[in-house]
Amino acid sequence: MRRLALRYLCSLVVGLVVFGSFSKSGEAKGLNSDDSDSVIISAGGGIFYPFKGKLGFNGVVQASGKISSQERMNLEFEYRKYETELFKAKNIDTQSFILRGFGQYFFFPHGISPYVGLGINLAVNVFDENEIERKRSSVNVQQGWGFGYGIMGLLGIEVPLGGGVAFFGEGRVSGDFQVSRYKKRSGGNKIRIENLSGLTGMGGIRLRF
Repeated sequence: MRRLALRYLCSLVVGLVVFGSFSKSGEAKGLNSDDSDSVIISAGGGIFYPFKGKLGFNGVVQASGKISSQERMNLEFEYRKYETELFKAKNIDTQSFILRGFGQYFFFPHGISPYVGLGINLAVNVFDENEIERKRSSVNVQQGWGFGYGIMGLLGIEVPLGGGVAFFGEGRVSGDFQVSRYKKRSGGNKIRIENLSGLTGMGGIRLRF
């Protein structure tokens, strides 16, 4: 399963690059309005593959504003559901609620365009603390959630469909971390930083207003 997921994500990223390279001539009118006050709403989803866990899924909602014909700033909410390693216990059911701000740069100002992006985020991660304690009897988890933070980079392509509508596909890599409190059965409270990083492959629809 891990190899299949990695092959899928790598194929997606390579495909985005190749498709974008050969599609500069595509001039369908979608989101490429020169109006700087345009607001773009996006929704989509796909798969999330944590580096220390099992394949899950994600969904996103974005609001974007244009800085120029090739630059956008975005505010995004992302939801993830997956299994990962927490407190050295494997395959713990986890849900992440992520608020992210990021910028995008589009290589072509009109038509079909590949783009890159970079952002930072804060998150709340909810997990099954009882499952952790069953697998790690020496650990007493203080709460079933933790605060998270991270960075994200992406490579994508946007395909205008006309009428202010566009399709997008993205490959992402994220460095995500969680701060959690726990107690050793033999000691006091401690703080632990968990690694929730992973890869994402997703697609969706964008609308310009």
